[in-house]
Amino acid sequence: MPFNPIDDAQDFTRIINSGKTVLIDFHAEWSGLCRSTSQQFSELSDTFVRIGVDFYRVNVDELEDVVMEADVRVVPTYMVFKDGKKVGHATGVDGLSLHKLMGSYMTGCEVVA
Repeated sequence: MPFNPIDDAQDFTRIINSGKTVLIDFHAEWSGLCRSTSQQFSELSDTFVRIGVDFYRVNVDELEDVVMEADVRVVPTYMVFKDGKKVGHATGVDGLSLHKLMGSYMTGCEVVA
């Protein structure tokens, strides 16, 4: 499970501007929907970390300023950032959304699910 929590707004800014491609899981501990996709997120991270994608998590109840900046409206929400810009996102619990999102990263196309 190679993903790390984002601890504060400065950490978020540093990570999305790192020059790397990052996938961030915006989740809530109380959400059964988030818990149900946690395993899929973990499996994706195991696969895509090998090609240079970094995986992070943001607890929406702990970092409201980051949630507002990223314009997260539902949990779970997954966002891909590259060079400080959001290049894709997916919401909900559909495991296919995560796979489509990462597939779009691989082909260079933007997918908004």
